[in-house]
Parts: sequence; structure tokens; C-alpha cells
Amino acid sequence: MPFFTNYETDILPFSCLPYEFKRRLIQLAALKDATKLSIACPDMKAFSEQRRKCYDDIYITDDQNIHDKAVELRFLHLYCMSYLSDGPLTIDPSWQSVLLVNNIVDVNKAFFVKHTLILDLTSGESYDQAMPFITGSYYRLVLYGEYTWTQVEHLIKDKVKKVRVMGTIDVEPSDHDVVIQFVLRFCRGFDNK
Repeated sequence: MPFFTNYETDILPFSCLPYEFKRRLIQLAALKDATKLSIACPDMKAFSEQRRKCYDDIYITDDQNIHDKAVELRFLHLYCMSYLSDGPLTIDPSWQSVLLVNNIVDVNKAFFVKHTLILDLTSGESYDQAMPFITGSYYRLVLYGEYTWTQVEHLIKDKVKKVRVMGTIDVEPSDHDVVIQFVLRFCRGFDNK
């Protein structure tokens, strides 16, 4: 039979919680709550540093020159004006963070994208390296470069409402019907672009 300790206030001290419970608690907590927890409990700071990074709008590229230009241009885009600047038929991409594929692979840690995912990749190899680390509920997707239909279909998740392709998509002749059906299903909603 397990031994339970009775405390005067019926509150279990944080130091008595198991390691895995603390780690999971910080992983599941919202970012603001995790920050408060790490302030209130100094031993939680190590767990906070293990959390996935979360980006609102991110630009990912595999070219250093494009990376440098994207870093310069990111302050020109106003996030609060994105809906007005999008217009009824297109997406005006905006981003707050810029990452190189090599840096993503070096960190070797998944990250979460909330709003906008912009990919500017020059090779399928870069796509294959970056994709295992990209997760999230992003609803805007912008693609520069060359992609296969399988890659694009993988990127367009259920919550994606707006897609802008500024490159090429290689579609095999056997996939033509699948692509047409996909586009027809995708374009049903008023918000979908």
C-alpha cells in the first residue's frame, strides 16, 4: 500500500512531485504559464529550456543571401495589417523570425508555428532535412521554390486556410485528378485562398 504524507495545509510541496511529472507539466503548460512557473519554482527553469520554441510567423530558407535579405525586410511587414493587405484573392506574407535549414538541423529540436509558415527552399534535400522539425497549427502557407505534389499535400494541413505558391509544383500525370479534387475541396470556404 502506498505511503501518503499528510501536510498541515493539504498542499503537496512542489519538491515532492516526481521528475517526469514536472517535465510533462512544463511541456503542456501555455508559454505564459510556463514562464510564471519557472519564476515561482527556480528548479523548473531547466524544464522550461527544454520546451519547443514557438514562432508566430516564420521564414525558412536554405540560402544565406535570401536569409540576410529576409532579416532586413521582416520589420517592413505589419502583422496587424495582414488581413487588410492580403486582399480578397492573395496573401501578403509577413514574418517575425527567419531561420536557415542548417541551423534547424544543428539545433535538432522541433519547433511550433502558430500563424504563418513561409518556405523558400532550393532543393528537395533541404525540405527533407527541415520537415521533421516543423510542427504547428499554422493557417497561412507561402511556398517559394520547387516542390513535388506530395510535399505540398503534406504541408497543407487541416487548419491551413491560405496558400500562396510562388514557385513550381511538380505533379505527376497520375496525380492530376487528385490535385484537382484537392483544390476543389480546399477552395470551398470563404476564408480559404
